[in-house]
Amino acid sequence: MRARRIVLHLATVWLCFHACTSIDVRTDFDPSADFTRFKTFAFGGLMDINKDGILDNSLTRKRIESIVARELTGKGLRQVESDQNPDLSVHYWVGVKEKQKVENIGPSGYYGGTHPRHRGGVGYCNVTTYEYKEGTLIVDLVEPARKELVWRATMVANLEDTTRENIELGNKAIAKAFQEYPPPTSAPAGRSRSR
Repeated sequence: MRARRIVLHLATVWLCFHACTSIDVRTDFDPSADFTRFKTFAFGGLMDINKDGILDNSLTRKRIESIVARELTGKGLRQVESDQNPDLSVHYWVGVKEKQKVENIGPSGYYGGTHPRHRGGVGYCNVTTYEYKEGTLIVDLVEPARKELVWRATMVANLEDTTRENIELGNKAIAKAFQEYPPPTSAPAGRSRSR
């Protein structure tokens, strides 16, 4: 019985670990936009979704902008200053939420008793809870000439314990978001892709 409990516990830890490291990336775009016309970009405004001061950290801003710039320049665009009339203005939002997850880690024994709800011999389960932080990053590409949003990526992931791990998580999320940029011209209107 003890060995079974250990196996169930290890399986739960493994599942939690993999759940925590997954990144939900969704993209959407304006199918009427001609993405071949966009040759330059500049960073515009940024916003802290939760108003908790995360973007007061200039290192966070620099890291996000550096990763996004790397992806856009890798797609053939050139970064310019915002007063140089860029074809695209890049805006991004960051938010962090404290969350809690309740997990059933399997049966751990039996209890009896005379209470009608207990009915002797009915099994019960161990339940564990853990707290974690969920991070959200939204990157918008806006066409300043028309003041219209042409592309959006929304990335959600459970944050890790160290800055280094979260930088790597951000790298993966942004790279995943820009995998299919520019979007295919034959995609149906208003359709978002989830990866």
